[in-house]
This record gives sequence, structure tokens and C-alpha cells, in this order.
Amino acid sequence: MRLQGLFMRRWMMAAATGLLVLFAACPAAQAISMDKGSTIRDQCELSIGPDLISVVAYMPDRSRDRFCDEFPAPGRIILTVDLVAERLRAFPIEVRVVREPGGALSETDDLAPLTVAFMPAQTYPGGAVVIDHEYAESGRYAAFLTVSEPSGLRRTTRFAFVVGSAFSFFAPAMLGGVFLAGLVFAYWRHSGNRRGMRKAY
Repeated sequence: MRLQGLFMRRWMMAAATGLLVLFAACPAAQAISMDKGSTIRDQCELSIGPDLISVVAYMPDRSRDRFCDEFPAPGRIILTVDLVAERLRAFPIEVRVVREPGGALSETDDLAPLTVAFMPAQTYPGGAVVIDHEYAESGRYAAFLTVSEPSGLRRTTRFAFVVGSAFSFFAPAMLGGVFLAGLVFAYWRHSGNRRGMRKAY
């Protein structure tokens, strides 16, 4: 029984150590997932028609981490849109950020009353569209990017994101707490069984 108890304690210590290492690696994994060259599924990419763009977001006043479409709290958020397709850099691009309190909107809706930020059409030869805005309220938002081509064709894409998504931000810690609680319960139950066996003898 002493050997079994010793094995149980060592197993719990190893599991707890592994969990701490996993938490330490979480910020790095989140940063990697936003890289354009990454093959991780959660990278934030979308398209304007046949042309690919990617979005990287920051909350410079709160964290050094990079985000995609969920932010833990209101505040200053910088959305950087990378024009991966180089031909987009020669076309004027209009940006409009709207709040979506009643559900998803489209470019055909009247967006003016819900607009929180607007950038008139201009070209971005450097390949980066930077949308820097202070969000005062939690909720659902969307950035509409409209490209105007010389032919007169206008193409719009919608990038939706959530401000105030604290659950997703703290989910790893919550899961870790549940896991550690399970370990404590297993140890307590094992110790109780061992004491019962001693009394039987």
C-alpha cells in the first residue's frame, strides 16, 4: 500500500507540473496562431472576392498578446489588416466599423447609425490597413472593408469580432482549476480508501 500511495503522489505531482507548463506555453501558442505562415486552424484570414487578407489585432494598453476576433474587455483595439494580395494595394479601400446589437449586418443595410469608426477610401501601398479605435462598450462589432476597382466594381468583406469575451480569455485557467480539483478529489478518495483498509486489518 505504501508503494501505491507513493505512486499516486508522484503521478499527481507530474500531472500538476505538466499543467503549469501547458499554461506557460499558452501565450506563445496564441501568438503563433496569428502568423500568416502558420498552419494552425485558428489564424484570422478572410477574403475580398478572390483576394486574400489577414487580420492581426492588439490591445496595447492591456496585453502584449495578439488576438483574432475575441477581446476580453472594452478598450483600445488595433486591427491591422494585411493585404496579402498585392494588387489590393493599388485600389482605394474604405473602412467602416459598426456595432451589431441586433445580429449580423451586411453592406446593404443602413450602417450609418451604428458606425463607431470610419476611414474614407484611400490606397495602402505599404500593404497594411490599421484601424485604431477605443471601444467603450462590450458587444458584437464588424469591420466592413470595401475595395473600389478602376472598372467601377466595388467588393466588400465583413470581419466580425466580439469585445468583452472574458470567458474565452480565462477559459484555460478555468479548465486548469477543474483539472486540479479532480486531482485533489482523486487523492482524497484514494487516501480514504487506504485508511478504511487499515481499519479493516
